[in-house]
Amino acid sequence: MTNVIFVTHSLEMAGAERLVVELASRLPAKGFETSVVTVLSGGALEHLLAEGDVRVFAIPRRGFFGLATICALYRAFRAERPEIVHTHLFLADTWGRLAAWLARVPVIVSTEHNVNPTYGFFHRLTNALLSFLTDAHIAVSGDVKAELHRVEGVSLKKIRVILNGIDLGRVVPRGTRPFRDVPRLITVGRLHPQKDHATLLKALALIKRPWRLQIVGVGPLEGELRALAERLHLSSRIEWLGAREDVPELLAASDAFCFPSRYEGFGLAAVEAAAAGVPMIASDLPPLREILAGDDALFPPSGDVSAWADAIRRTLDDPTAAVLRANRAVPKVAAAASLDRMVEQHAKLYRELLKKAGRRVGR
Repeated sequence: MTNVIFVTHSLEMAGAERLVVELASRLPAKGFETSVVTVLSGGALEHLLAEGDVRVFAIPRRGFFGLATICALYRAFRAERPEIVHTHLFLADTWGRLAAWLARVPVIVSTEHNVNPTYGFFHRLTNALLSFLTDAHIAVSGDVKAELHRVEGVSLKKIRVILNGIDLGRVVPRGTRPFRDVPRLITVGRLHPQKDHATLLKALALIKRPWRLQIVGVGPLEGELRALAERLHLSSRIEWLGAREDVPELLAASDAFCFPSRYEGFGLAAVEAAAAGVPMIASDLPPLREILAGDDALFPPSGDVSAWADAIRRTLDDPTAAVLRANRAVPKVAAAASLDRMVEQHAKLYRELLKKAGRRVGR
């Protein structure tokens, strides 16, 4: 079997980390032996890899600019002799690609998960230079591909779009049931500036009819967001659920999903909600438009409190139309975001790259 090592920051419950876990767990069935290296910490997803007999190595960050980490990765790659190293997220992406190049790994692959508008000159320059060491860049959406080419100068020939996949077997359909008398809204995502929970809370403060909101996720802004909810007199109507592993069940029990992000590379949480047929209000972001049509959900501009309040009112005032919209979108979402499709496309790319590198892999 062909040996593939994934390098990522951690195994916390976030979109990029979940993608790594799914790939590492499912690629052995395609003829690839997999292992995962984390360079910052472990996390709640680690047990899933253990259950699938996927090895996990922790190489904690150390040394000036992570030089000791690069050396440790180099030694690991020389010992394990992988045919492919596949890196994710900036620090792991940087250290992993450098170490793999030094260790003469035949194929180096990098996945870009976001459009990263907060990246400065150093981040952009680093990614641009490391592109010369990279055999292929995977973009999780067409928007990410365009950003890689436009901002970082990555050759279009090196970029392959592979949409993130979701485990359709874990999706719990919401069905066509009507909204509750007090509608239950839900949002899922890190409590981080990118996700812009503040806009959602401010919009909800303008909604005078009854509602309740469940917030799933953890992050650095939790205290600030709780304080904002208190100032807006919303605290009694909000449940802060933290990190949860029963998100499919929570989605199915909800009446509407809110996704107020300012930017996304893909929008995994929103796609999972759409696959379950949950009526959706989501920021008007290009990656979501690659999967959902304009009449599949309501798409207010990100950061626009008034527009968000109007979209929420429209959803709550006409729940029948909202449910019909959501259920109409389910088949196309399932087809576009199939986990099996994502894994097979990765396997196909790996085989192509190995062939170019002068190796043969069969299945």
